[in-house]
Amino acid sequence: MAGPYHFQWQNPVLLKDIYPMRIPKLRDFLLFYKEADLWAQYKDKDISTLAADVAEYEKGMDDARAAEFKQYSTLKNYFMTKDVKGFFVKYNPQEPEALALIQKNHDLFIASWPKDIRGERGFIQMRVESFKTQLGFLRDRIRYLQRQLEGMPPEHPNRSKVEAEFKLKNESALPMVLEEMEKLRQFDETYDKVGEPKLEWYKLSKADPNYKTTEEEFLVNYDPKTPVTVKDIVRLKVEQYAKTLAGRDQYQLLAEIRARFEKEPKRFPLWLQYMIVHFSGMRYKSAHGSWADPKDLLARLRVDEIKKAQAALSDAEVTAKCQEKIAQYDPAFTGTKPKLASATEKVWTDRIARHMQGVKANGPQSKRIGLDGLVEEEVKYEYMSMTTDQALAKLEAMKDSLPAWAWKMIVMLTPLRVNHVKQAGWETFTPEEDKIRFADTKLYPVLSKWAADNIGNWRAEHGHTQELIVTRAVCNETAEHAQHIRGHLPPGGLTDNAARYVKLAAEKSPGAYFIKPASAEHYTQGASIFWLRFVNSQPSQWQIPKPTQDANGVGLIPAEYLGKRPQPKGGKNAPPPVVPWEYKGGGMTRARTTMDANKQKSTQTQWLRWIHEATVIEVVDTADGAYVYTFETSLPDDFRGTSCLGVFRNTLRWNLDDGAEDAYNRSFVGYAPEGQIPLDNVKPMMDWNRIILK
Repeated sequence: MAGPYHFQWQNPVLLKDIYPMRIPKLRDFLLFYKEADLWAQYKDKDISTLAADVAEYEKGMDDARAAEFKQYSTLKNYFMTKDVKGFFVKYNPQEPEALALIQKNHDLFIASWPKDIRGERGFIQMRVESFKTQLGFLRDRIRYLQRQLEGMPPEHPNRSKVEAEFKLKNESALPMVLEEMEKLRQFDETYDKVGEPKLEWYKLSKADPNYKTTEEEFLVNYDPKTPVTVKDIVRLKVEQYAKTLAGRDQYQLLAEIRARFEKEPKRFPLWLQYMIVHFSGMRYKSAHGSWADPKDLLARLRVDEIKKAQAALSDAEVTAKCQEKIAQYDPAFTGTKPKLASATEKVWTDRIARHMQGVKANGPQSKRIGLDGLVEEEVKYEYMSMTTDQALAKLEAMKDSLPAWAWKMIVMLTPLRVNHVKQAGWETFTPEEDKIRFADTKLYPVLSKWAADNIGNWRAEHGHTQELIVTRAVCNETAEHAQHIRGHLPPGGLTDNAARYVKLAAEKSPGAYFIKPASAEHYTQGASIFWLRFVNSQPSQWQIPKPTQDANGVGLIPAEYLGKRPQPKGGKNAPPPVVPWEYKGGGMTRARTTMDANKQKSTQTQWLRWIHEATVIEVVDTADGAYVYTFETSLPDDFRGTSCLGVFRNTLRWNLDDGAEDAYNRSFVGYAPEGQIPLDNVKPMMDWNRIILK
């Protein structure tokens, strides 16, 4: 689907690079809520009244077992195939280490496949874990090579060698290993359906030498002895629904999501709709440096021109222009005047007053300084008063006059990327491009300073405009985007975001609270959850928690952890006892000294920090218990995924638990009711005629 596009996730190149988990996370939202709906529909029903559902379940399970057995047989034959080269001919060239790893996997299947059916799944899972480890090593190597290339000059003698290895590892080895890993995962998954009947068949065939029924016949006609439950029915319906989502593109998924939103608008408030549509599947990385203000760039480029013109003025010309400015900034002036002369915002009127002191001064140098400053402010005000679309249109008009590297940088850091990115590599410079831009002593310093000065300005801009401007985000940044749509402007950073709720609660702001959750009722929609953790390196100022207690007097650390703790005593031949942590600074740090087998002492020190922030959607009852649904950043459950933004869930029990002392994981919930929702800004962002392209 060709442009023009309205949002970055509609551009196929940006979709791939910025939203690597787009489809899975849109599916997750639909699946999680389908599961909740089905459980709400069935949970209070008596199984005796569900004859039709039971029959449908049994038929569905028969079909599923038959399909899974076919999949099981196909995959078993695959892993028992000796020579694997033919399966990977599409990868040209084949990366030799990856091919050897896959070949070794098949050799192990052939040599070590369990003779007892009860060991089969354990063997497969052991191979899955082994491949996960190898996959981790491979990804580490790819990241290492990428970092090498980023810091290596184009003329480096080893560059071509490193580039070749990076290309081979990334474009051949990685997809080969992922493909084998996916087959292992699918093989393991077949046991969810065929494991139990396979075991029954195995026992029957071992117990009776004359038992003639084949494994396949037994599975096709399998009649489980356990009665069907309501939970079984719901789980199968969820599984069947998940299969209907497979193969759908993002627009088909968004159409179904839209129907959900419109059916229950109160359940899915505007902030949540916005986050699901625009942030689901986005990559996990700090938003800092992913956006720079196009209006600011226009101002900088114009100021650069103005400075040269101003420097060429004689003292007499400066004096004449100062008289002109004095007249233009007189409230009684009715002629043509700069836009800044009509400014009412305090920040701008203060700047006018400061520069006018120089303009009205007697000395020529003071006049020149005052005039230069005022003219620069006029340019800035004119451009900063533009809308984003106006600024982007003006930059587009300048494209042909800019060097290619400069245009690429502007596209990289502004919403121009939505329609101007056509191919991969849009957010990095090649060695050749680096050479050219570093040599541009006129334009490169301006654009470099523009990017550096705007590195964290996305936060204020999104809080003001609610436009989709970043290409990535971490946990607190994701939560801040959600709070902006809820009508709040959190300060930013885990420490200050948490402290904001503490302050609101202490001031008894209506409806606000900060509390260690004790039940589902504390997870109010739109609230922020903050988790603590002890880490082995000293955290930054943005992560260190400020000593506090919630409304019930519960602090950051359990009281029983603090104070003097008795040292354990071990027996003569017993293993060394676990040494307790010693907490200092109210629990902000902890340390313990242990002694190894050689009687060498070792001291471990850890620091307390805020580790994560998530935004509450709701607490949902499912067939598998209560879950807290959140919008946050997290790592998907399987190896194929990458850390991303979206709807995730954990059990209510997990959320309420502090965890064991060594893996301390206490959380607090901060909440403030919705403020003034910026409807005028959000409305075009949630225009479904712009969201779903025809």
